[in-house]
Amino acid sequence: MSTPIPVPGSPREVALRMAGQGQLAEAVEWLEGALAVASGHDEQQALASALGEVARTAEAASDFDAAERALEAATRTVEWADLFCQLGCLLANRGRRAEARIALDRALSINPRYRTAAVERALLDAREGRIAEAMQTMRALAADGELAEPGAFHLGLERLGDADFEDAAPLLRRALQGGDAWLEVQLHEYQERLFVGDMSGGLALLRAAAGERPGYPDLYLLLGRHERHMGAFDDAVGSLAHALELNPEYHAARVELARTLELIGDTPQSLSQLALVIAHDPGHEEARTLHERLASRRLGGRAPQSTRVL
Repeated sequence: MSTPIPVPGSPREVALRMAGQGQLAEAVEWLEGALAVASGHDEQQALASALGEVARTAEAASDFDAAERALEAATRTVEWADLFCQLGCLLANRGRRAEARIALDRALSINPRYRTAAVERALLDAREGRIAEAMQTMRALAADGELAEPGAFHLGLERLGDADFEDAAPLLRRALQGGDAWLEVQLHEYQERLFVGDMSGGLALLRAAAGERPGYPDLYLLLGRHERHMGAFDDAVGSLAHALELNPEYHAARVELARTLELIGDTPQSLSQLALVIAHDPGHEEARTLHERLASRRLGGRAPQSTRVL
């Protein structure tokens, strides 16, 4: 079945309209096609967000293949904790626990304070026999933040101790996750502003969101990238530095910081930031490519002998 020619609208609007009509695989294919010709991070981010929405619609319709395909495409495009968490939950529900663990660990490496991912990761531990470890994680999460439903938490912990996973999981999710619906609304509004070219409005929205949610490193990465696109380089450096204060191992933020430092003429510091990424992740293609380009430029166009970081 060929993908129908969509009626006018933003890629997100078209894809959601198709998904709402039950054309889930076609909606994913449409967004993948839009990604293939997308130019710039802003457009790619908007499309990744739309893929996440289509994946939720597909899951609700029990089309798990379409949901997984959408999330795989989204997580190849952007490093957002919520998308990796969404993928991890889907994979866990499909019985692919090893892959689910990788996705959830990726979400927590991006945002160590992401409670939803931490809860799902602990539930995976419990199902694999590490019940005491899972219970310890749940208690730590409860101590670190407000419980939405204290009664559900205590009952869920009791059921978890009895290895009653099916009853424990929904209780603990209700008590601990507390999804950030307000932030999701803000980010959807941000993507819509990008679609209509309202960069100033998008910047104001992101700054307000970061002020309300100062503990989210991925939000500060998004803000820093937007500030860089608008030429507010000093502000971008500040936002990206804050993302790294929250999570020093957030490689995407460090690479973005390196790009911004290069734009303000600080090539040595840019190379230093990239070297830190490569030292921790020698296979980080984006960091290595940028490091090689900047090092070659400093050598007058000659390729560097090595980009190995000792």
